Amino acid sequence: MQLWHGAISAAFSALLLSSAASAETWTAAGLPTSGDVTITAGQVITLDQNLTLNSLTITGELSCANQNLALTAKWIMVHGRFACGTAASRFTNDLTITLTGTDQAESMMQMGTKFLGAMGGGQIELHGENRQGWTRLAASAAKGSNTITLVENPWRVGDKIVLVSTDFHWDHGEERTIQAMTGTTLTLDAPLAYRHHCATENFGATSITECGEVGLVTRNIVIRGDAASQASGFGGHVMVMANSSARIDGVEFLRMGQKGRVGRYPFHWHLIGDGTGQYIDNSSIIHSYNRFLSIHGTHNTHVGGNFAFDTTGHGYYIEDGIETGNVIEDNLGAHVKNATNETPTPSDNDASVFWISNPDNTVRRNVSAGSEHTGFWLGFPDHPIGLSTAAGVNVFPRNTPLKEFADNTSHSNSAHGIYVDGAEDASRHTQVTWFEPRQVPSDPQSANVPPVFLNFTAYKNRFEGIWMRGFSMPVFQGARIADNSMGAYFASISGTPGYIQDSLVVGETGNKGNPEDWEPKGAGGRELPLPWERHRSVRGIEFYDGPMVVRRTKFANFTSNDLRKSGALTSLSPNPHWISSLNAAESLNFSNANRVWIAPLKARNDGDSFSVFRDTDGSITGTAGRMIVPPNPVLLTGNCTRQKKWNAYVCPNSYVNVMIDAASGNSLIGTRLVRNDGKSRSIGSPVSSKTNLHINILENRPHQLVFPAGVPKRLEFIRNERAGKAARLSLTYPTSNFTFCLWGSQDVERAANLAALNNGGTKYYYDATTKRLHLRLVTPDGNWTGYVLKRP
Repeated sequence: MQLWHGAISAAFSALLLSSAASAETWTAAGLPTSGDVTITAGQVITLDQNLTLNSLTITGELSCANQNLALTAKWIMVHGRFACGTAASRFTNDLTITLTGTDQAESMMQMGTKFLGAMGGGQIELHGENRQGWTRLAASAAKGSNTITLVENPWRVGDKIVLVSTDFHWDHGEERTIQAMTGTTLTLDAPLAYRHHCATENFGATSITECGEVGLVTRNIVIRGDAASQASGFGGHVMVMANSSARIDGVEFLRMGQKGRVGRYPFHWHLIGDGTGQYIDNSSIIHSYNRFLSIHGTHNTHVGGNFAFDTTGHGYYIEDGIETGNVIEDNLGAHVKNATNETPTPSDNDASVFWISNPDNTVRRNVSAGSEHTGFWLGFPDHPIGLSTAAGVNVFPRNTPLKEFADNTSHSNSAHGIYVDGAEDASRHTQVTWFEPRQVPSDPQSANVPPVFLNFTAYKNRFEGIWMRGFSMPVFQGARIADNSMGAYFASISGTPGYIQDSLVVGETGNKGNPEDWEPKGAGGRELPLPWERHRSVRGIEFYDGPMVVRRTKFANFTSNDLRKSGALTSLSPNPHWISSLNAAESLNFSNANRVWIAPLKARNDGDSFSVFRDTDGSITGTAGRMIVPPNPVLLTGNCTRQKKWNAYVCPNSYVNVMIDAASGNSLIGTRLVRNDGKSRSIGSPVSSKTNLHINILENRPHQLVFPAGVPKRLEFIRNERAGKAARLSLTYPTSNFTFCLWGSQDVERAANLAALNNGGTKYYYDATTKRLHLRLVTPDGNWTGYVLKRP
């Protein structure tokens, strides 16, 4: 990071050097060595002795002598400058700052107590030795071994390090001390309790690397809460307020953060505004009680090369959704616990290593290596919240283009590798949200800007490697996904598809994990993603509502066994929701992979029963244009071919979607869909909504709806795909006194007879003799089109 720092450090180095000539040492100045001490404006003091104070206020300047130092105080407030080392001339001795405040009700200048703070123009400049924050294993480290081999060795005997988890257990990180080293082989102070995996597996021209990261704890500048912090969860904190600055590199934060308290984090930029030139880099944050660090109401800072391990609540935290221009790169975070009852905000109950609330930030080359919930959580509110609510009325995070999300890795999380959904509302509870970036964020009619997520790697996540919900054609390009219960799925894309492309998806690699003794095991003693659900299938890409397209992607090692099924491609199950008829795959390649697995259908789950997807070029089925269809009799014809290993059929048919809503509030559970040849299925999904039906049906093939308690007084029929293609439905209707019109008021054409329904656009025919209403439903342009049927 020295190159990044160099441009901004020269001026500060000059300032420090110019003031050094007139500086007095603490001893020579005769400053107090206990109690409350103030370095007044104009005083330039060099700290040259160990001190235990009640408090320290720096209105002038304080720097560090070239010796080992210890400074202990309840709190330290910087209105002037506190500087030990610069990017160009680092502090290479040991400095330990211990914060000791215990009165949790105390509040000094809005910072509480037990803090190092800067406000009113204060500057904190701490540059320790230039230490590399983390690296990776070069080979697997065996359980019981006390040696490891790294890809490089930038460290020293006596350094404290952490090997993070490489399995499904977020809490399998291990702390050790280096006792000896030979080249890149380190000898540790105690044997390892778990195996830490490292291997690259090749699948033709593509490969995936699962090599555990190793983080460095030790820094020569340490800011820490006192020993009593551990029992109370009331550690120290660093807070930088408006008009102040922090430039921190090579600092260890230990026992920091104050459990459950808003704004009391190990490191916190608080409403700085433009933070250009400020940074926290190459530092470690260990055993925190409340997050790792927070960027709050602050723009254009740099967070890079840090290693953070063990906290409660979200780790690297972008707070309100107003923050933009920050660069978060090359950081490692692990062992992030859900907050439960120790939460500053409700969303911390499902903690993430990286919480990103505005897409206009750069997030690259970071690693999430173990959270009790999610690795990267991208939850974009409609407008900024919290203290940024008033300033953010014209800021639209949910509609802002994604600046950069590239080359990030997420593994060993208890839920998701990446979760793009669930933004906070004003109460800090999460809600379902759709990422919809547009050229002009304030204009919902401006053009979509597809967000592109580059080269994302996700492995050993208990649920999904990728969970994406959006309306703006998201693209995951060059993803590497392996060893997850389910690789990836997109939700609610609508209209133009989202893509997973040029990627590798692997069901199981050689990383068998570290199952606990109580866990059921898979084949060969393999750790299961969900041991409490041991028969859960292992799936690659899961089609949901969509449309979603997978293309130019390799699938490997999806094999079923006696314990559980497996398939490269599948559909969400159980699924009570709507699913697109345009989901598709093309240019796929398979190695040792059951290409499809469709779970046995559940009663009244419309999404399960009516899920279809297209093999565009024949790379799945061998014939271009074929549809993969579940074993639902109303979807099958005599031209379909059963694929037993897939629990699915391959069909040459064309399908169209229809959504049906009982706008009058009637329950539609138990409605029966009957095709004109008598094939039928009971539909209606109570988990979703009792008043909705979501189906795909054969194009232009008549189907009858038989309602369980008579026809509702108001029904809406909605089409949003397959422009010009017809869905044919009929129902017994008790009266000819009804209206059938477009959303709004335009009446639908009435056909002269039943034969006239065979072509054209949307129209209806009512047979008064049989009291049968026949509908032909077409969306003219493939966009959302609704038709309302109602009677007095």
